[in-house]
Amino acid sequence: MTYSQPIFNANNDINEISKGLKKSLLSLKNRLQSILHDYHFVQAVHQSLEYPLVANERCGLWYVPPKERQDTCYFKSTDGHTNVWTFSLRRHNLHLLPVIASAGGVKIVDSTRRGKLMPDALLKTIPIWCAVVNSILYGDGDWLRTPRSMVSENEHNSIRKLIPSFVEEVKRMGLFDGCEKLEKPLVPSWYYPSSKAQTIDNAVYNVCCVSASMKVDVHKQVRVGNGVSFDYVQGSADDHELWAPPHLTPDVFWEICHNDGYITMGDSELEDAVNSYKPLGSTLETFTLGDTGITIGKIESDIPYSQLTTPTAIVFHEQHTITDTPEGTSILHYKISSSKKETSVLASPSSCCAYTLTWTGREQPALPKSPKP
Repeated sequence: MTYSQPIFNANNDINEISKGLKKSLLSLKNRLQSILHDYHFVQAVHQSLEYPLVANERCGLWYVPPKERQDTCYFKSTDGHTNVWTFSLRRHNLHLLPVIASAGGVKIVDSTRRGKLMPDALLKTIPIWCAVVNSILYGDGDWLRTPRSMVSENEHNSIRKLIPSFVEEVKRMGLFDGCEKLEKPLVPSWYYPSSKAQTIDNAVYNVCCVSASMKVDVHKQVRVGNGVSFDYVQGSADDHELWAPPHLTPDVFWEICHNDGYITMGDSELEDAVNSYKPLGSTLETFTLGDTGITIGKIESDIPYSQLTTPTAIVFHEQHTITDTPEGTSILHYKISSSKKETSVLASPSSCCAYTLTWTGREQPALPKSPKP
C-alpha cells in the first residue's frame, strides 16, 4: 500500500488536529450531559442528608435546579489556595447562619475541573470560614477541620496559625455585632462521587461540602440508557462564560432539561432550544442603592439611551453598550470581559487610579490589565 502524501502535513498539522479533538470533547452538549450526570450524585446526597441545598456561585448553580436550591453562597477557591489562605471580608456568607441554625446543617454544592477531587473552596475556604465563625461565637480553640487525605498536615497547621488574625480582623470590622450565638459549632464534612459513607454527628451543625463531579485523569466516555452516550467533562460548568452563550444561564439550562434525565435531542435541536431563550429586544433592569444617587443595572444586549433612568452611565461590557446617545451625553464604556480573571481589573487600585472620569459621549479605551503578581 502506498500513500500519495504524508499523513500529516502543513494542511493537517498534529497540533491543529489535537485542538479540534479537544474542542469536540468539550462541546456544549458534552458539557451539559456531564452536568446532568453529576446532578445524579448531588441528588443522591440530597436524599440521604435532609439539609437544604445551597449552590456555591458560580459553578455550583449549574448542579442544583432552582426548585431544589434554597439559597446560594460565594466561597471562592482562591481564598483557599496554598499560601494565600484568607477569610474574605467581602464574601462573609453570614446569611447562611440562620439557614444552618434552622435546618441543623447545610449542603453546599460546587465542582472542580480535571485533576482534583474537590475545589479549594470546599477543601479549605469553607473550613476556614467555619473555624473563624466558631472562634468568634465560642472563643478561641482548635476549630479548624480539613480532610487529611487531601490537605497535608503541614498545610493544615499553616492555616490554623492564621485563624486568630482572621478573627481579629472580623471583630475589628464588627461583622458579628448583634449576631446571636448558635447552639452548636459548625463542622465541615466532605462528599464526592468516590467518597465513603459518613456518620452524621447531631451534636454539631454539619456543613456538608459536596463536590458534584467525579475525578477523571483521562478522557472518559459515559454510556447511559436509551442509546445516549457522551464524552464526560469533569467540572464542566466551571468558567461558564468561556463556553456557554450569554443567554444560557443555569436556570435556563434546567428549564430546557426539566430534570428528565439526559439530553436526547440532536446538536442542532439543542442549539435551537438554547437560542429560543435569546432576549427578543433590549431590556434594562436597574436597582437604586439607597439614598446614594447611584443606580446599577445589567445589560445583555445594546440598550438605547432612551431606556436609561439617569442622564449619565458607565458601562462595563465587552460587547454591549448604550446606543442612540444624544450629542454631549455622559456615557463611559469600558470593554471588560465577563470572565472571572477580569474582576482583578476592577478590584485593582492601580486601575481605578489610572483614570479620571471625564464625562464625554465617546467610547473610552479598555481599562489596563492589572500587573501579574
